[in-house]
Amino acid sequence: MTYAEENLQVQETVNESTLSPNVEADSNKDVAQHFICIKEVRPVSRAKALRLKTGDVIVGIEGKTFLGSVEELLDIFDEINEEEGALLTIWRAGVSFNLIIFGPLGCVFEFTSDEVTQAVHSAIPDIKMDDIKEYTTFELLRNIDGECNIFDTKVSQLGIYLPPVWLIQQRLWEPLFATMAVYIVTLIVHWALFLIAGVLLAIYFRRAQLILLRSFSLYKGKIIWMIIAEKTMLDAQKIARSFDPNITFKPDLVGPPAPIALDPGKKKKKKKRKSSIPSQ
Repeated sequence: MTYAEENLQVQETVNESTLSPNVEADSNKDVAQHFICIKEVRPVSRAKALRLKTGDVIVGIEGKTFLGSVEELLDIFDEINEEEGALLTIWRAGVSFNLIIFGPLGCVFEFTSDEVTQAVHSAIPDIKMDDIKEYTTFELLRNIDGECNIFDTKVSQLGIYLPPVWLIQQRLWEPLFATMAVYIVTLIVHWALFLIAGVLLAIYFRRAQLILLRSFSLYKGKIIWMIIAEKTMLDAQKIARSFDPNITFKPDLVGPPAPIALDPGKKKKKKKRKSSIPSQ
């Protein structure tokens, strides 16, 4: 279960059918040409949990470009299978990315301006919209220094059957020490108790992997920055780097960010230091 799903248990009552006045006023627009964008993100909504922003343009849904009306979009959202989800393609400031959603977003929508519409139409040939089965949801948590932890939200089989190895892989040292202590103590007491502890830990790590990853990222001063659905972690990191060229990742698959080029004309002049030795 993704972060967005866990935070949406109380959100089913959100009334997404409230339309922006601009939508009604602009109903005479050529719907076949204009896209729909987010005008307002409600404080308690799927859009908020998915880190969507005002101005995000909905380019496609379920792998197809969407150029319909708001009412048609809301109908599609209402019919989404809550177990399988649907692939939503977003365009933001020249960069496109995908999300997997499991119901209405809880937003106020409006049609895009002519300028934005033209920009999105120009970008359509380069936007990827494939089968949802090819995508995995990745969560990115970062701190103010641009250090970002990224992990996929699928349950790892390694974490179920070999929790210590998974914890080492994720660099979760505190849970690793606690888990090893449980193994050692139960093995010393009785082998049957060791087996029971192993089964219980396997059940726990099957359900708590995402909680552990998020909790220790938050403990280290990182907050959820983006949620992206991509085919590989490398692709997700490339998209995130498009939004922030200076961000660094753990694990890092795209390499360090490019060095910042300094403008020679803006170099600060060095101040002359006064000698600490008094003149005679």
